[in-house]
Amino acid sequence: MTATENDYIQAILTNDPKGLRELYRAFLPRISRFIQLNGGSADDAQDIFQDALVVIYKKSKSPDFILSSKFYTLLYGVCRNLWGNQLQKKSRTEVSLTDDHKFQLTTDISKELEAAEEQRLFWDAFKKLGKDCQQLLKLFFAKEKMDIITQKLNLSSVGYAKKKKFKCKEKLVALIKADRRFPELRLN
Repeated sequence: MTATENDYIQAILTNDPKGLRELYRAFLPRISRFIQLNGGSADDAQDIFQDALVVIYKKSKSPDFILSSKFYTLLYGVCRNLWGNQLQKKSRTEVSLTDDHKFQLTTDISKELEAAEEQRLFWDAFKKLGKDCQQLLKLFFAKEKMDIITQKLNLSSVGYAKKKKFKCKEKLVALIKADRRFPELRLN
């Protein structure tokens, strides 16, 4: 393993602009070529590349993470899996990708990809809520007590705050279930 391989991980973990520019320069053209060979656009490649960096960031923060291959092999595998999943969701049939690389992603990475997609779905729906619901739910998710939430948001009573929280959660769940990606997720 060269120092450069770990430098890529460090650039992702520390959000180092110079390191990230180098990472994009070194690997995005190859990932873009793969995506375009398999029915995607340059924009699709950018999106998949960015999503893959998020997955690698989350995975590399784990204390048991060890980069046991070249960085590009990991990046390519994550991008390939993300793109394959996206194509499969669009076509609803088995997808065969064209590439020169043969490898198998670990179950951990697959789980990370699913978790990333679930989070993306959640936050996309969350952003569609009104500001008042967003504020209330953020406080609730931060484990604030209802009387504190009532005070912070200048609500009339704890009972009203609870009712409003219930309505906001209902709205959030409805937005998530209405999203076209929802049926495709295997939520446990």
